[in-house]
Amino acid sequence: MMARSRNIKPGFFSNEHLAELDFATRLLFIGMWTEADREGRLEDRPRRLKMALFPADNVDINSMLDDLDHLGFIKRYTVGDVKAIQVINWTKHQNPHMKEAQSTIPEMPVVEASEGKPDASTIQAPDSHSSFPADSLSLDSLNLIPDSLNPSPAPVDRAELFARFWKLYPRKVGKDKAEKVWAKLKLTQALFDQILQALAKHSLTPGWTKDNGQFIPHASTWLNGKRWEDEVDPPTNVHPFPAASRHEGFDKRDYRAGTKENANGTFRI
Repeated sequence: MMARSRNIKPGFFSNEHLAELDFATRLLFIGMWTEADREGRLEDRPRRLKMALFPADNVDINSMLDDLDHLGFIKRYTVGDVKAIQVINWTKHQNPHMKEAQSTIPEMPVVEASEGKPDASTIQAPDSHSSFPADSLSLDSLNLIPDSLNPSPAPVDRAELFARFWKLYPRKVGKDKAEKVWAKLKLTQALFDQILQALAKHSLTPGWTKDNGQFIPHASTWLNGKRWEDEVDPPTNVHPFPAASRHEGFDKRDYRAGTKENANGTFRI
């Protein structure tokens, strides 16, 4: 397949969601546009993409594609024996030349749009491309950001929230790996609150409290598995308030109980 000329707009470089990805993955995303056909589809062949786009670099294309899929910039799918990739909202942001060959890759199975979401499908009908030449600018191609990410939620300070999470996580092992997983989360304040609430519940379970916590998973494992979504039953042997100390309440004790008072005002047993 011959590489093609495509559009790239300033909004690409300032998008906060793309900023979550490393430099090589962002470059891969751009390179994929030149490999995609007029429908924004290309074969899901990581080795071929590496040879086409990163022939001299040691990069993990498969993992990078997973990251792009996770954030909603592409969709990896399979139709029969064909593994393919669809660049999301391709036809809204690119104007392939009218003479480009028709796509030979099966289109992504379309889930029926629910009410109130008329724009759920990103697949444009065949032969409906503009007659503008490739690289022309249109009002619909001012950026290449999936509509599902706009408008974006209120920004959160990822570093500050991770520091709070790490301070509370009971097993301080593999901090670097945990930070990398944290960077890939679609983090919002609501999700962060959910994570902390779940962490508090997990911290009381027998699997986390026995044997000095040796069975507590690494934070990266816990985050990767989205364990905050687990249903955790609160332990029945944990009291909501600690037992009263035997060193407290001296002023409220009756030290005369069980004694008899003498005529001189003293007490005897």
